[in-house]
Amino acid sequence: MQRLTKPDRRCKILPAMLVLVSSLGASVDSVSESGNGLRDCIAKARDAGSIAGCEIQEQGALKARIEQLSTAIRVRLDRSQRVIFDRSATAWQAFFGHEIAMLDLSLELRKDGLGPKLRPGAVTLLYEQRERQLREYLHNISVAGPAGQGATH
Repeated sequence: MQRLTKPDRRCKILPAMLVLVSSLGASVDSVSESGNGLRDCIAKARDAGSIAGCEIQEQGALKARIEQLSTAIRVRLDRSQRVIFDRSATAWQAFFGHEIAMLDLSLELRKDGLGPKLRPGAVTLLYEQRERQLREYLHNISVAGPAGQGATH
C-alpha cells in the first residue's frame, strides 16, 4: 500500500504548525489580558444592571485605549500620512454611529425583550474591534521605521 503523505513533508509541516499555534496563543493571551477586568467584573455581577455597568466601564477603558493608540499612531506619521489617518478616524466615527443606529433598530425589533440587556455587550464589541485595528496599525507603523518613511497612497 502506498502512503498518501511523504514523511519528509510532514516533518516540515509540524514545526510550521507549532509556530503558528504558539503565535496564535500569544495573540489570544494579549487579547484576554485586556478583557480580564471585564470578565472579572461580570463574574462578580449579581444582576443584568450590574453586568451592563461592567460593560459601560469596559467601554470607557476601551475609549481611553483607542485615544492613546490614535495619539501614538499620529505622532509616528508625517503630515500627509496624518491626513489619511484622520480621514480613517472620521470614517470610523461615522461607521460607529451607523452601527449603533442599526444595533438599536435590530435590538428594538426583538420579540424576546432581551434587546436592552444585549446592547452594552454589542457596543463593547464595536470598541474592541476598533482597538484591535489600531493596535495592528501601530504595530505595522512601528515595524516600518521613523515618521515619514514608508509608502503613502
